[in-house]
This record gives sequence, structure tokens and C-alpha cells, in this order.
Amino acid sequence: MNAPDFEPAEDPGPTRRPGSPLRLVLAVAMILAGLVWIGQGLGILTAGRSFMIGDPTWAVIGAVFVVVGLAMAVRKRAVS
Repeated sequence: MNAPDFEPAEDPGPTRRPGSPLRLVLAVAMILAGLVWIGQGLGILTAGRSFMIGDPTWAVIGAVFVVVGLAMAVRKRAVS
């Protein structure tokens, strides 16, 4: 019996899947929240009363949120 001839499949190249709109919405929300927290932590945003105002810890947490949000937004754009 002869083995059937198989042709190699074409290489589809890098596959791209659409990014989730939820990921982009979450990224934008994280960036905005991070900016508010930076402002409160540095004492720039002082409207109302909050335990976060003037506490530099919240500026650092806000900066982390901004960086993670930007990374999510850039990754979403690169994947889609």
C-alpha cells in the first residue's frame, strides 16, 4: 500500500485576534483612576474630604495604576 501524499499546509503567519473592548475600557478606567489618585496623593486635588489627600502612598499607587493601564492599552492595540 502506498502512503497518501500530504502537502504541507501553508503557514498562516502570525495570528491576530481582536482585542477585547473590555480590556480597553478597563485600561482607560485604570489610567483615569490612577491620575486622580496621583492628584490626591500629591495634594493637587483637594475637593471634599478624603483620607487619600496629601498621602504620598496614593500617588505611588496611582502611578502604578497608570503604568499598568497604559501597558494594557498598548498591548490591546498591538494584539488587535
